[in-house]
Amino acid sequence: MAVDSAMELLFLDTFKHPSAEQSSHIDVVRFPCVVYINEVRVIPPGVRAHSSLPDNRAYGETSPHTFQLDLFFNNVSKPSAPVFDRLGSLEYDENTSIIFRPNSKVNTDGLVLRGWYNCLTLAIYGSVDRVISHDRDSPPPPPPPPPPPQPQPSLKRNPKHADGEKEDQFNGSPPRPQPRGPRTPPGPPPPDDDEDDPLPLPVSGDKEEDAPHREDYFEPISPDRNSVPQEGQYSDEGEVEEEQQEEVEDDEDDGDVEEEEDEDEDDRHTVDSIPEEEEEDEEEEGEEDEEGEGDDGYEQISSDEDGIADLERETFKYPNFDVEYTAEDLASVPPMTYDPYDRELVPLLYFSCPYKTTFEIEISRLKDQGPDKENSGAIEASVKLTELLDLYQEDRGAKWVTALEEIPSLIIKGLSYLQLKNTKQDALDQLVDWTMQALNLQVALRQPIALNVRQLKAGTKLVSSLAECGAQGVMGLLQAGVINGLFELLFADHVSSSLKLNAFKALDSVISMTEGMEAFLRSKQSEKSGYQKLVELILLDQTVRVVTAGSAILQKCHFYEILSEIKKLGDHLAEKTSSVPNHSEPDHDTDTGLERTNPDYENEVDASMDMDLLESSNISEGEIEKLISLLEEVFHLMETAPHTMIQPPVKSFPTMARITGPPERDDPYPVLFRYLHSHHFLELVTLLLSIPVTSAHPGVLQATKDVLKFLAQSQKGLLFFMSEYEATNLLIRALCHLYDQDEEEGLQSDGVIDDAFALWLQDSTQTLQCITELFSHFQRCTASEETDHSDLLGTLHNLYLITFNPVGRSAVGHVFSLEKNLQSLITLMEYYSKEALGDSKSKKSVAYNYACILILVVVQSSSDVQMLEQHAASLLKLCKADENNAKLQELGKWLEPLKNLRFEINCIPNLIEYVKQNIDNLMTPEGVGLTTALRVLCNVACPPPPVEGQQKDLKWNLAVIQLFSAEGMDTFIRVLQKLNSILTQPWRLHVNMGTTLHRVTTISMARCTLTLLKTMLTELLRGGSFEFKDMRVPSALVTLHMLLCSIPLSGRLDSDEQKIQNDIIDILLTFTQGVNEKLTISEETLANNTWSLMLKEVLSSILKVPEGFFSGLILLSELLPLPLPMQTTQVSLPYNMHLISDCSNSF
Repeated sequence: MAVDSAMELLFLDTFKHPSAEQSSHIDVVRFPCVVYINEVRVIPPGVRAHSSLPDNRAYGETSPHTFQLDLFFNNVSKPSAPVFDRLGSLEYDENTSIIFRPNSKVNTDGLVLRGWYNCLTLAIYGSVDRVISHDRDSPPPPPPPPPPPQPQPSLKRNPKHADGEKEDQFNGSPPRPQPRGPRTPPGPPPPDDDEDDPLPLPVSGDKEEDAPHREDYFEPISPDRNSVPQEGQYSDEGEVEEEQQEEVEDDEDDGDVEEEEDEDEDDRHTVDSIPEEEEEDEEEEGEEDEEGEGDDGYEQISSDEDGIADLERETFKYPNFDVEYTAEDLASVPPMTYDPYDRELVPLLYFSCPYKTTFEIEISRLKDQGPDKENSGAIEASVKLTELLDLYQEDRGAKWVTALEEIPSLIIKGLSYLQLKNTKQDALDQLVDWTMQALNLQVALRQPIALNVRQLKAGTKLVSSLAECGAQGVMGLLQAGVINGLFELLFADHVSSSLKLNAFKALDSVISMTEGMEAFLRSKQSEKSGYQKLVELILLDQTVRVVTAGSAILQKCHFYEILSEIKKLGDHLAEKTSSVPNHSEPDHDTDTGLERTNPDYENEVDASMDMDLLESSNISEGEIEKLISLLEEVFHLMETAPHTMIQPPVKSFPTMARITGPPERDDPYPVLFRYLHSHHFLELVTLLLSIPVTSAHPGVLQATKDVLKFLAQSQKGLLFFMSEYEATNLLIRALCHLYDQDEEEGLQSDGVIDDAFALWLQDSTQTLQCITELFSHFQRCTASEETDHSDLLGTLHNLYLITFNPVGRSAVGHVFSLEKNLQSLITLMEYYSKEALGDSKSKKSVAYNYACILILVVVQSSSDVQMLEQHAASLLKLCKADENNAKLQELGKWLEPLKNLRFEINCIPNLIEYVKQNIDNLMTPEGVGLTTALRVLCNVACPPPPVEGQQKDLKWNLAVIQLFSAEGMDTFIRVLQKLNSILTQPWRLHVNMGTTLHRVTTISMARCTLTLLKTMLTELLRGGSFEFKDMRVPSALVTLHMLLCSIPLSGRLDSDEQKIQNDIIDILLTFTQGVNEKLTISEETLANNTWSLMLKEVLSSILKVPEGFFSGLILLSELLPLPLPMQTTQVSLPYNMHLISDCSNSF
């Protein structure tokens, strides 16, 4: 081959498109001859592109900070091609991604650039094709054939001369990636990866043999590498190549046999092509003649071998950029990629286990503190508890009842301290004895009026407090017969409903422990179980509040029994699977060559393999279906638990709707997590994902995914995963194995792996583990004077690396928005702020800049408004304190609508007014506050999805009235129209949504606006007494569906796009509620009702332009009232009914 091995700067220039708003632009780069392109770099703003250029042209001017750049090239091997071939795309980010390398070196004479940029500084590196260039009319590009002793600066000259003076600067190992300017992507050394990864196919036919090897050699090498000694940098190329050949021969002597065979084969291909190329080169310049006079063939491959020699001696150099590193720069660029598989979960450091009781947590805290540490609160409570127990040994009068009422507040601190010190072994036994006496009706009847009721209520509260003392307290109560004592109280005559509710709450506390639930469900030989007694009680004539309280206990029993069934079934499956020999592997190995030959054959093979798995595993289809139904029931019960498994407050009444009242009561999930822990649920799920027959079943995968995803949505659920860290590590490993397996096979599954849930769960748990490390660091090092502690920076760096992919960014935003997790970063910023350390130290703190970046990512990515409600004031204060920090100023724009805002219904008019004023800045840096305003409106005015057993809160009706009075309908329609106008042009050009932030913002604005419209239209048209004839809504919805849901890049809608499509269909279907059934059905009424008008507008929007056909057909297939019958104004003949039926079947 005759391609020059020297990497040259072929092109460097800036394209400017001054315009008021960002839009897509196209630019063309023409070369005077055919060149080979190895690398394209986008130069960030303020970065020096090359040291040899004058100052007015030396610095990059690219804007904005992030965008997608599409590249196309003129394929010279196809001169008759009517269009340019696609070279690839670069997701440009000035902090992380500025380099694009094609799969193989491309020979072309022109490039086309397309992207949403206003200014683009571009540098193209490659080499000149000296074989083709002499046949073309255009002269060869510089450098000239004989390099002059003192070459002049040129945009297309080999830049080696400019860096020769600083050759010793980067000798040895390559430097760390620079924070600004051209650099190689962060990650492990490419040579290690290239040995395992398959090589890409070459683009050019002339390089069919050499391109894969060239890809290996050039991938880790900078375009400015210099393998020539400094004193010989201006020598002839023939001499240079002779020196390179000598180096290669030395390397070949040290190499292994396999490497020599590959190189010899490459040499043979090259030697065959040399004679013809030498004849052509003789007509070229003197430099080419000197190359032809060398050894046949060896000189031609020396360029490839040169890369290996340089790489082994690590003498290649990175380009020189005059950049001063700052703390913000170092915090903006990761020196390595984040590999979540390298880290596993460890025991909790800061948070408590979610299924442990308050008493157990206090015991653990006292043990961690040690016996010598002062704990005045616990000592005081223990002393008072001891005094009460000693004072009323025999007295059972009014003072004893008063002591019973005081004891529950002393148990957590006092009894835990006594048990830890072993100074009062019989304290718990005495408390249990007092409890049983307080529940005794005969003792209560001997008390004066009103005091007897106080005694019974104090007894029930003491049962609940002792049940919190863990297994020891519950076992003491069970041995004393607390369940029978409570049922005697419940079945007694003339007992008030309030006292029965207290008794049910005490019974609920007992069965919340696994020992209590086992005793409640287990029946003795001579008497009924507690479950049977409770059913008999509910079947009696009871008040609605008593029935509701008893039903909550039955629901917990139902959940516990389902978990027991799953455990039995899992153990049964494990026994069957372990007893089956693996005799089917040879058969599968012999058939691997037949895979993917025919799609129909693949389906038959998959079906037969599923049947073979069922038959070989001795697991019946009935057992699989039973397992799926049990997992689905677990998910349903956990979803409805806050409304069906908690004891109602004494002052509440279970109605269908409420205006005011106490907030949602107790949290049922710690008890459910305790049940899951006792049944080893995570271990069972891991087992199901490891057995071939269950892991390949889509029903099992979907049911498992629903349960796990529900657990991961809450803080306590993630803490449950982390408390079971060993099982969770195995579970995530099994999930990732399924994900990687289907990703390698190129399959799309309907189970857990369809939306990268495995990676999301892994990133979420890793994020929470980093948060625990931050909180534990604050506990240890609050008085430390060192601002950038190594452990702290390592934790923040790991968090920052997780955000470098969309899945990780979503996980970080989700976890930090839960409860008070964001406080870890706010505390860090407050400690490292100007007030604490001074202006100079805060600017130099890398941890401070890490925290700024992470908080900005969380606010941008998360739709959780409760997090903003808790921390908005603190964040705005930090933004105001540091006006020179760009990240904080950007954060201030996101939080702009929250200034002096109270998150109540009264804030709706102010937020809608803010949206009106900033609607022209939609999807611009100045209008990012619109997204926050819409998120807050959606949280304040839109009710949560209805759940079975939940009371309807009438405050949402008042919120909808506020939306209508503030002209919310018109405002939200205008938001959709503006969003459609912005997205239409890039959609028509087949450009994706841009950067990750741009896509997150678009999806969030669309979902919030659709949710608000759906709430308003549902409330307006629900009764059928109002009509809504503003046809801007269906027109905007059809366009939005076409832009976001018709052509997904992955070939299928992801979860966010699917939710948008569902919201659009639900809004259009709300128009059916506007049809008044009491009106006489006539042709006029059918033509003028809301449903007909909406359908007419949808059809007209679909037929308006051809690009909307596909999207429109999808909408129509969801909107049409199929299956039949359809209402018509005329009687249909049997023949017509037959035709309609055939058409419906075709759908």
